[in-house]
Amino acid sequence: MTDDRTPALGLQLPHPQNLLEQDVLRLRAAFASVDSACDTLAALIEGRVTDAELAAAVAALQGSIGNLNTTVAFLTASKVGVVNGQPGPAVTLKPSHLGLGPANGPSLQTITRDGLGRIATLSTTVGGQVALQTLTYDAEGRLATVVTVYDGRTRTETLNYTGGALSGLTAVEEITP
Repeated sequence: MTDDRTPALGLQLPHPQNLLEQDVLRLRAAFASVDSACDTLAALIEGRVTDAELAAAVAALQGSIGNLNTTVAFLTASKVGVVNGQPGPAVTLKPSHLGLGPANGPSLQTITRDGLGRIATLSTTVGGQVALQTLTYDAEGRLATVVTVYDGRTRTETLNYTGGALSGLTAVEEITP
């Protein structure tokens, strides 16, 4: 985590390399500092402080507010799409970012068949990446396995039969090196 701070009060600032959950905690600390500065200012006013003490407290409060404005502007422009109606950078997710794979809707699909006319492979293009599914059959001609290779992952589904009827499947997914 990058620990940038404001020059005047040393308040914690968000940074593009930080995780959002880290920067939220940093903003909470900054708000706590502003709250403390307001409390100090109120106590000084009640105690009939001198003009110099009041000016110093007001300057500190203005610095805290300025730092918060800078922080909010930074987060609005760099970290999020929209917060309370304020626009930020556009966020675009591909289906592969969601980890859902080819079920999200292909742009191209190619099917090949084996010598018995059964589907042997499905080649599906999603988000510019190809998902290749290879199907195998058991001695009785039933679908036995489906191996899907997509976006650096290999998923193997093995179908289970009881009394000749499909009763379930087991699946294993691995990251392809």
